[in-house]
Parts: sequence; structure tokens; C-alpha cells
Amino acid sequence: MESTSNQQMPISGPAKTLSYLEIVLGIVSIVIGLSAIVGAFVGFIMAATGLESAVPAFLLGWPFQALVLIGIGYASVNNGRAMLGYDTYAFSSSFYMDIFLIIVALTIGPLGFLLIGVSLLCIILLFVPAVKAHWYEEFREDMGPRTKEFRYSLHLVRKSPLVVAGIIIVVVIVSIALLAPYITSYGPEERTWTDSSVPPGTVSKVPKFSTLTIYSHNRTDVELYPTIYAGEVDVGPQHLQVLEENPSVYFSVIIQDAGAESDLDVLCVAELYAMDYATFNASTPSERQAALIGTHSRNNTMRTDITVGDQPAKYTWVVWFNATQKTSTWSVDITIQLRYNYWYPVHYWGTDDVGGDIYSRIVWAAKTDLRISVTIVIVAVSMGAVIGAASGYYGGKLDELVMRITDVFFAFPGLILAMAIVMALGERSLDNISLALMVTWWPVYARLVRGQVLAEREKLYVEAARSVGASDSRILFTHIIPNTFQPLIVQATMDTGGVLLTAAGLSYIGFGPPAGVAEWGLMISIGQQYLTIAPWMSLFPGLAILVTALAFNLVGDGIRDILDPKLRRR
Repeated sequence: MESTSNQQMPISGPAKTLSYLEIVLGIVSIVIGLSAIVGAFVGFIMAATGLESAVPAFLLGWPFQALVLIGIGYASVNNGRAMLGYDTYAFSSSFYMDIFLIIVALTIGPLGFLLIGVSLLCIILLFVPAVKAHWYEEFREDMGPRTKEFRYSLHLVRKSPLVVAGIIIVVVIVSIALLAPYITSYGPEERTWTDSSVPPGTVSKVPKFSTLTIYSHNRTDVELYPTIYAGEVDVGPQHLQVLEENPSVYFSVIIQDAGAESDLDVLCVAELYAMDYATFNASTPSERQAALIGTHSRNNTMRTDITVGDQPAKYTWVVWFNATQKTSTWSVDITIQLRYNYWYPVHYWGTDDVGGDIYSRIVWAAKTDLRISVTIVIVAVSMGAVIGAASGYYGGKLDELVMRITDVFFAFPGLILAMAIVMALGERSLDNISLALMVTWWPVYARLVRGQVLAEREKLYVEAARSVGASDSRILFTHIIPNTFQPLIVQATMDTGGVLLTAAGLSYIGFGPPAGVAEWGLMISIGQQYLTIAPWMSLFPGLAILVTALAFNLVGDGIRDILDPKLRRR
């Protein structure tokens, strides 16, 4: 009786606003999803025919997320309409759908931030007192037993050393991936050619340093500007914190002739003086000569640096030209930088054949491989759960069709099928690997959820929901699917390690990104060529894959034991 009275409660103003916002969010999700599917199809056709794709880049690379967005958008529109009809179940369903949408939107790039913002606004409105009165009491009563069960599961997690160890390893690896820019000395594709194939623990021959651009201009017509450029460099205490080498002023001067002249011959001269700019302007030529620290000259193009002292001081830099012919068609690019805090990094895990730091590349690759694995699992779970739930709930011809489709996918080994899909897409890249693995992985979750739904749909709580007028979509998304989360969580956790191994395997055999990209499988593939002279090139990426996959499997195996009803009763 209480549920019936709540359904007849007049809807408040904020609740109406939320209803319309959910409808708009659903329509936008459907439009974005359809645009991405059309964009992916057009991009595939143009790539297959050798034409240059005119599809915006932000619409490519996530067709499976687009299908999930369309499904969520449809549910959001239905929820919004049901809210206007005083259906209390619609509010709790919207809460689930908004969280689901945020998770999917995190994997689709710039457009996802728009959906995340609107979804967060909807969640905030759900907890406004005037809206909360429509649904929260029933939601809390429904979630009470689930919350108690969840707390007991956390208690069991703390008692399982394998799960705790796996969680700690996963948290550490994710933290390393997120902190990659701050804990590495080199970028993902940065090379130090003089340090190629050096063993672990070797100090680099080439220093790293911080830079401060003092002056820069590009493509300036020399005839319209002075042929002498000068300015001041202020070296302060913050530039002298690391003194493995003294700071230096770097000069980059490039002269080009944009006209018909092909015999360009311009003398470029760089000078640095130990005096500030005001003193320099007021000094005589002899005084300037006495304060000259260094000078370099070269024709047409000059890149050089002049070292300064180890105490705070102000310096004046000068660049001037001496031409042997007219200057009307000149263009000059000038960059003046202060380079400071020189230090020599240590290659903790050695370098590869082209001087790439193994430690830095493994850390950067963690970000790449984890993103691929988690994205594939999220999309596969989302798509498989929706398809499997609909198949199991409605049964009949839909169930038969879905099962025959999954049979086709299960008829081929996953790795072979993924290889065929990558080859069909025509380009070997991380995006195509992700797409191929999404295609091959969703049937696992469709079958799993279908089996759960077949058992759940006959239970009394489903009949009770039908008796109070709940729609099929409401019953599926609010009641049945949440009760399938336990096996989904276990399967998804264990599959994350499997997806990681499969993606690395595809890269290893040549179906991954081009050479130079920081990716564990590709690093092992390149390193095997130097296994006898530089074993660290393959050893450390292999250990990274082993530890990460093992961590996810430990967590998944432990969670499976915790959620097993027989073990819980012990």
C-alpha cells in the first residue's frame, strides 16, 4: 500500500526538471551513439577504399561504447517519461543508469565529459530533498539487505590474503600508471641514442635539464625588423638548485630565403655578456668586450649554448646577422632559452636498442595497457550484460538468435578471431586491437547474464514488481541485472588479466602499434632480437605483464571464493 501511495504522490518542480533532463540526456546519448556508429562505418569504408577519412577523430574508435550509449539513452528516455507518470521505480533506475553512463563515458574521449557532466547533475538532483522524497525510502529498504551483504563481503576480503595482495598490487600498478609523468625521467617515445643497449644501473651520458624560454619569434622578415636582437637573462636561485653542470643560455637561429634567391649566405652571431641589459646599453664597446662570456657564429643555421656562472646574476644575450646580399626575402626563427638544473638520469632497468629507457617506457606502457584492458572489459560487460539480460528475460526468437550469434563467436579461438578482425580493419594499431577484443569478449558476458536472468525472472520479487505496474525495462535494470553483479564482477576481474595477456600477445606477434610506441607486448617483441646481449629488454616488460595479470587473477579468484554461498556458510 505504501508503494502505491508513493506512486500517486504529485511530482514536485525539481522532479519535473530531473525528468526532462533525463529525457534530454537520453536523446543526446542516442544521437552521440548513432553518430559514432555511422562515423565508424564511414571511416571503415573510406579506409578500405584508400580514401582519406573526413570523419572527426573524436567519433572514431568506440563503436561498441556507442551501442551501449544507445541502450542507456533509450532507458533514460523511458525513465524520464516514467518519472512524469509518478513511477517511483524510475528514480532508482535513473540513479543506476546515470552511474552506468558515467563509467561508459569515461572510455569515449572528449564527448564523454559532456555526458559525465549532465549525468552528475542528474545524480545531484536525485538527492535534492524535494526529489528524494519520491524514491529514496523505497530505495533504502531495497538496498538494506544488499548493503549488509556487501559489508560482510568486505569483511571476508580482509580475511583473504590473496585478495588483499592482489588488490595492493593492482592499486600500486594503477598509481604508477597515473603518476607516469612525475616518476619517470623520460617520455614514452624519448630516446638517448648514445645510451643504446646499456645495462641496468648505468648513468646516462646525456644530461636532462629544465628550460625557460627567454625570447622566441618565427618567420619574421629581417628587412622590416632590426638585424640585431638583444635581451636579458635573469639567473636566480631557483635555477641553481642542481649544479651537476652550470646553467647555460641556448641559442637557436634558423635563416631561410622565401624568395627566388637560392645562394643564401648569412653569418649568424650569438653573444652573451655578464651584465644586465640596462648596463649593456649604457656601456662602451671596450666595456662590453671585457664582459663578454662567450660567442659563437655560423652561416644560416646556428644551434649552440653558452655556459654561465654558478651564482645568481643577470646576463645580456645578443644575436646579429651579417649578410652578403639583399635581405628583402629573409625569414628568421629565433629561440633563446635558459637551460638549468642539469642532472644525469640513471637507467635503472637499462635501455633498448635505440636508447629508450626501459623503466620509463614500462611505466608509460602501464597506462596504455591498463587503459586498453579496462576499456575492453567495461564495454564487453556493458554490451554483453544488456544483450544477455534481454535474451534471457524475453526468451523466444530473440533468445534463440542471440545464442546462435554467440555460438558463432565461440566457434573460433578468441586470439585467432581477434587477429582476423585486426587484419580486416586494415591497420595495425591499439585502437583496432581494442575493437577486435571487444567483439570477441562480449559473448562471454551475454551467456553469463542470460543464465542468471533465466533463474531470476521466475522469482517472487519479479512477480511483485509486475503486480505494481513496473515495466519490463524497469524490472530488468532495477531488479534483475543488479542481482547478476556478483558473477559479473568475478568474471570481469579475472578477464582483465586475460585481456591484458591477449592484447600483449597481439602486439607481440605484430598486430599491435607501430615500433616506438610504449606497449609491453611490443617491447618484448623487439627485445627478443637482443635476448643474448640485452636480456633486460624483454625481461622487465615480461615481468610487468606477469605481475599485473597475476594480480587481477588473484583478486578475481579471491572474490569468487568469497561470493561462493557454500564457502560463505563455513
